[in-house]
Amino acid sequence: MEIAEIYYKAKDGKIFTDPLECEEYEKKIGILDGSVGDLIHTLEKVAQPKDYIFGIALVRKPNGAANVYTRCTAYIGHKLEDYVNVENLSKEQLYESATVDDLIQALKQEDKDLPCQWFLIWSENIDMHGFSMMSNYNKAAWPKDEDKK
Repeated sequence: MEIAEIYYKAKDGKIFTDPLECEEYEKKIGILDGSVGDLIHTLEKVAQPKDYIFGIALVRKPNGAANVYTRCTAYIGHKLEDYVNVENLSKEQLYESATVDDLIQALKQEDKDLPCQWFLIWSENIDMHGFSMMSNYNKAAWPKDEDKK
């Protein structure tokens, strides 16, 4: 006897031939594309919690208002020179920094289904050397022209 093909069934009934593809699909069940939940899921998948981050995420509320989350990792050593001897500071002290986990924890305060748009850069290095980036344009995160009148 020979087995021609094995099928994997996701929790919602969708059929896959690749078990890893099925597993990844199941992780996204109930997550709307372009939502806060989508951004959190993606960050948890592609970045490490302690990676440094720089960027912006805009979350649109049902009433049309928006929350804008900005996180910054940037060199500030030149701003400190008038106050301290920067040569005595560690590399981390020469930077203003935020982590992927900082952003995730802030986003978890939002409804996971709200529309979200983002542009983010992250790296395991505080100087952002060897960075990764992702962006998402979500037209649902912006009010329609007729709503502005």
